[in-house]
Amino acid sequence: MQEIKIINQNLSREALFHALKSAGIPTNAYADLIFNHPAYNYTDAEKEISIAELTLHDLGLKDGGNFKQIEEAVQLSGYSYCPLEAAPYIRMHYRSQKIAQPKTESGHPPDSILIFSKPMLHSDDFPKGFYLRNIEGILWLRAYIASDDYFWEPDTQLIVKKL
Repeated sequence: MQEIKIINQNLSREALFHALKSAGIPTNAYADLIFNHPAYNYTDAEKEISIAELTLHDLGLKDGGNFKQIEEAVQLSGYSYCPLEAAPYIRMHYRSQKIAQPKTESGHPPDSILIFSKPMLHSDDFPKGFYLRNIEGILWLRAYIASDDYFWEPDTQLIVKKL
């Protein structure tokens, strides 16, 4: 498993959106909800983190799990949440992601990578966090809405913060 260092440049909102646009990285409407929330911290977030990419199966969740089960497995494995504010910088770093298969039903999109973060709000109507997806060669930073009991499959790829 590869460890990657991510540097949070603590860019202002305008500078961050300019950097994403310059890198050709679009966002979805759910991501915009997170970015526009007053609790999103643009300029005073953790400066540097080390991340690892693994699957739920790697964390011992051989049958998959819900958010609480994932949270427990992440912590027992010596990892933690990625700060929400790290997501744009992770996306800008991850440039060679596999092109996603078409999504055929609701649920976690195939070939996407979940950035495991602590939700900003505990509401089923507000995005929980971000995921990375390569759709037809375009690298997206997308956010998702899911209930706390949503069940993630064991092959779900996720990015976690290394302690």
